[in-house]
Amino acid sequence: MTTTATASSAIHLLRGAAAHIERTLGRALESHGITPAQFELLAAIARVEGTGGGCSELGRQMAAPGPDVTRMVDRLYAAGLVARERDSKDRRVVHAVMTEKGRALLQVVAPVVAAAEESIFEGVGEDELERLSDVLESIRTKSCGRTAESAV
Repeated sequence: MTTTATASSAIHLLRGAAAHIERTLGRALESHGITPAQFELLAAIARVEGTGGGCSELGRQMAAPGPDVTRMVDRLYAAGLVARERDSKDRRVVHAVMTEKGRALLQVVAPVVAAAEESIFEGVGEDELERLSDVLESIRTKSCGRTAESAV
C-alpha cells in the first residue's frame, strides 16, 4: 500500500523512528546506569576535552539547550563521571571534564551503543543511510535559527 508523503506523515514517521531509536539505545544502556542523552553528553565531553567546552559548547555539539546540558552535567557530576573546572581565561565558564570513572564507562558502553546503532539500521543499505543523513542534515541546517512561528 503506497501513501502520498506529506510533511505531517514524514514528521509522524520521524518521531516514531526517533522513539524507536531512544528505546533501543535506552535498553542497551540500562544496565550501565546511564541514558542515551547522558551517553551522548559523555561522548561530547570526550570530543572537546583539552580544547575546552562549557555547557553552551556542549549544547551546540548535542543540539540541546544550555540549561538541559547543565542539568545533565549535574547528574554526571553526582555519579562521579565528570568533574568541573573553571576556565582559566573566563572564570564564569565552567568546563565538564571526564573523570577516570567516566572514561572507563565510556570505553565500556561505546561498543554497546555502536552495536545497538547497527541493529537499528539492520537491512538499511549504505545508499539509503547516506540519503537519510543528507535529508536530516538539510532539515537541521534549514531550520537552525528559525522558530516554529517564523517557519509558518
